[in-house]
Amino acid sequence: MRFVESLQEAEDIVHSVFERVLSKSVEIKDSNSVNSYLLSAVRNACLNHISKKRHHNSYVATSLKEAESADYSSFLNSRIESEILWELFSKVENLPDGCRKVFKMSYLENLSNQEIADRLGISVNTVKSQKARAKELLKDSLKNLFSIAAIFFGL
Repeated sequence: MRFVESLQEAEDIVHSVFERVLSKSVEIKDSNSVNSYLLSAVRNACLNHISKKRHHNSYVATSLKEAESADYSSFLNSRIESEILWELFSKVENLPDGCRKVFKMSYLENLSNQEIADRLGISVNTVKSQKARAKELLKDSLKNLFSIAAIFFGL
């Protein structure tokens, strides 16, 4: 009990020492030798138990800190990502009608320039120029946002 924190732990340690002694079939003739052997064995088992418990507690504490840090970090990254996407989509919605339609069809619906031209009844060159104009407008309106994102995501 002087070494470990609870009676249950002390009883478990003493029980395991007796099991080991009985399984080894050690012959000890002198009663003083038996006492000193058992006391040493119990003392060493207690010290081993304490050492294992310290390592376990240290591992648990480190794991908890890492988990808390990872959870917060992943929450923060998700939050930043959603804010960036929100800003991007709101800027897309503010594009002029022609640019917005072409941009969405190209990048969100993944249509080719020819497919967009056919659907809207415009030339392929008009599609290309609308896409270029949309990208330029978005680039100008989002340049500060991309700088901030690069800082947070280490780009």
